[in-house]
Amino acid sequence: MLRIAICLSLTIFLLGCGEPIADLDPQPAANNNAVANSETTPGEKTPTDPMPVATTDQTPAENNPPMEETPAPEPKPKKGVIHQTTDEVVDAKEWLKKQGIEARDGNIEGVDPFSQAASGYFTLAARASTLGLQQQVQHYKALNDKFPSYKEFMQMMRDNRIEFAKLRWYEIYGYNEDTGKILVLVDTVAKEEGP
Repeated sequence: MLRIAICLSLTIFLLGCGEPIADLDPQPAANNNAVANSETTPGEKTPTDPMPVATTDQTPAENNPPMEETPAPEPKPKKGVIHQTTDEVVDAKEWLKKQGIEARDGNIEGVDPFSQAASGYFTLAARASTLGLQQQVQHYKALNDKFPSYKEFMQMMRDNRIEFAKLRWYEIYGYNEDTGKILVLVDTVAKEEGP
């Protein structure tokens, strides 16, 4: 059975799919035949000629007038935060001293299925995007018997070009050098005010 399948696949491969791929645009072939059959001079333009033929008494600059360059349109910034990244991480010890800032515990919030799904996305995206760097922090601790400082942590991020999943407008990543944890900090004041 295997031999039959191999023979069949080799036969199809060697013979091809049947018909060759046809020319998608039959119009240029018709124009080439009409031009070949008609008797024209190099400066004369026929109804089937797509481009004018250059004559010897014209210079290339006269045949091809300079085209005005149009600037490429600037790409529109993406709306929303899904599939966007950020490298903004703050010192969690300093930010937790501020009024209205609290650390998120990682639980999925929400009162209805839609808000729970959105909360679940941001919670899991934040957790998943920080796993690699969190592992690197643990390796640093094993080698140096201390967690990296905030400056060392940021240098590790820059050296490895690490970015995390972007959070909602009232959330930000924070690094706590005492525990070696990457936290999600929530600004409750901004959350109450809205975007």
